[in-house]
Amino acid sequence: IYGLTKGQYSPTSRVGTKSPSTPFGSVDRPATPCAFALGSGARFVARGFDVSKHLPEVLKAAHAHKGAAFIEIFQNCIVYNKDVFEDFAAAKGAEHRQLWLQNGEPMLFAQGTKGIALDVEALNLKVVDVVDGDWQAAGVIVHNVTNRSIAHMLVEMPFGEFPMALGVLYDDPRPTYDSAVIEQNAALSAGKTPDLQALIAKGQTWTVE
Repeated sequence: IYGLTKGQYSPTSRVGTKSPSTPFGSVDRPATPCAFALGSGARFVARGFDVSKHLPEVLKAAHAHKGAAFIEIFQNCIVYNKDVFEDFAAAKGAEHRQLWLQNGEPMLFAQGTKGIALDVEALNLKVVDVVDGDWQAAGVIVHNVTNRSIAHMLVEMPFGEFPMALGVLYDDPRPTYDSAVIEQNAALSAGKTPDLQALIAKGQTWTVE
């Protein structure tokens, strides 16, 4: 919400948001910040909410990432948008509405009784039941932070039918721009003797008498 301009709806406000600029409720589908980040080539994308005990872990992971990091943080506006995230952020029943992702761990929620699997025919994600803790038999996906395709799917999961995907969604270990430039310069200058005068005299030159 645009709190500093008296609570007007914003590009990320939910459909139906009533505000001074949308008195009958917003009909605009909200933008998805994480989808924008992934589509723009971001190498680190994560999501959390302000009062979560897991948020420090997400922030530490972003700090450890070499390069720019993008984190979407759901923050409650107690004046103009109070409790708007309670449907998934409320402590009571959170285990059924939140999917906290851990790299190398299966995508389980609801105290391990449900998980996220890949529907190979529809090429999208689906919720499956996990019987007796056997998540492999249910086809539950193991989270891999380097898989951009799955990260896109996690971001686009409709909440309600699916839990809210939280934590580190994507972390690409590719070299940063500055390290790539330094490596390139080092390779090009290897075995060469620096000679500023030769560089200045290279190409067309004039001698003024």
